[in-house]
Amino acid sequence: PELNFYIDDTADYAEKIEELIKQIHKDDKKVSIFVKSERGAFYALNTFMKLYDDFYKVLPVVEIYDNPSFKIRGIIEGFYGKPWSHNNRLDIIKFCGENNMNTYWYAPKDDPYHRERWREDYPQSEMQKIEELIKVSESNFVDFTFCVSPGLSMKFSDENEFQLLTKKYYELLSKGVKNFAILFDDIPEKLVFDEDEKKFSGNYGLAQTYIANKLYDFLKSKDSQVKLFFCPTEYWQKEDSLYRRTIREELNKDICIIWTGDGVWSETVSRKNADEISNQFGHELILWDNYPVNDADKEKLFMSPLTNRENDLYKSKVAGVISNPMNQAYASMIALKTISDYLWNSEGYDPIPSWNYAIFKLVGKEFFKDLRLFCENMLESRIFHNNSLKLKRLIFNYQQFKDVSERKSELISYLQDLKDIEANLSIMNNQDLFLEIKPWVHKLSKVSEMALNLLFLEDSNDKNVIKEKFLGELKKLENYSVCSDILDEFIKNF
Repeated sequence: PELNFYIDDTADYAEKIEELIKQIHKDDKKVSIFVKSERGAFYALNTFMKLYDDFYKVLPVVEIYDNPSFKIRGIIEGFYGKPWSHNNRLDIIKFCGENNMNTYWYAPKDDPYHRERWREDYPQSEMQKIEELIKVSESNFVDFTFCVSPGLSMKFSDENEFQLLTKKYYELLSKGVKNFAILFDDIPEKLVFDEDEKKFSGNYGLAQTYIANKLYDFLKSKDSQVKLFFCPTEYWQKEDSLYRRTIREELNKDICIIWTGDGVWSETVSRKNADEISNQFGHELILWDNYPVNDADKEKLFMSPLTNRENDLYKSKVAGVISNPMNQAYASMIALKTISDYLWNSEGYDPIPSWNYAIFKLVGKEFFKDLRLFCENMLESRIFHNNSLKLKRLIFNYQQFKDVSERKSELISYLQDLKDIEANLSIMNNQDLFLEIKPWVHKLSKVSEMALNLLFLEDSNDKNVIKEKFLGELKKLENYSVCSDILDEFIKNF
């Protein structure tokens, strides 16, 4: 087959595609790829790889016109709790590139040098890791965005404080970073120093915009291509306020405002709501989407696809979306893959096919069935409330029609599949993922086994003795929630 690649300086990408094309049996076909940039060539290769059937060595006859819905698409490591490991971050950045996400924001709440000890330089060992993240971001066409959260302790009127802040940003600017954010989320809605009260007349919004504008001017004076984003203290509230009016009037119009929707965790995000909030702030918005983050629900995993984001949101004043994932980087990839699909093609996004493909992509055909079975019992989150629908139906049918043996058999069969999940997934190729989800997989298998034993002993005199033993075992597993605790209740009430 003939390859035509219409862009300068794309030899590396053309060579990768040609290697695949040489394996295709038919020799009378042509591949033509039109792109506008080197990043476009990278995304074209991603699309090509999805089309190519490696087993049969064939390509479909297809014509694709492809471009993203949102300009900014990515991930913010912005959760509380233990930050990701360095390898987690490297893999997440590569994941972004593979799935046409173009930004990774470095903002781990419990990185002391990001928030509590923001005045201090990163130790050399940590800075070397950040430098590697920057390089891997560049090679995957991901914009590394460096964030600082100084608001808990900063004295806004003190010039020495500002110099420490600029020093922090300049070190990353000197390493090639062009995207930055200053975050004032989750801090007191007041000024804490008398000097600030006096200088800014008690208006903490005025203090924040003063610092952000000065920082933006400083960064722009060093590199005209720099972008700065601003996370306000009122990042989700619906009403206009003095704080928002201050930002609207005082903050440089080229600085985007970060917004989490109509709540900290938004069940829905609409175009109308986005435009209302953008008008309140007087700026374009970046949606900081707090899904699938689970730092406030450590006992749970959130494995459902993204839902309830309007498919025309990209037509609003939302310039981009950054997703805040779980503390479990690899388990987050299922939800994140569906989010990447929504961000690239919002109007064509279909949650369930996207979710199925995300699971398949993560573990392959051999382990797809078991991981999907696990995930369908781990769907409930702050934005998604339908969970374990099949299990609920089978338990209901069993309890309502106990005299129908078929109903009991159906429940037993499903519970047997759940019991086997741990043994089946323990040997899967993606061990990073398995180690993250292992405590929940173990509990799901264990409670399913308990429920099975009770069903088999339903008419036995030993039932109550066995049940008491199981209740003791349940107590040891209470730090992990599976199936919305449906099986826990089933065992307790049996």
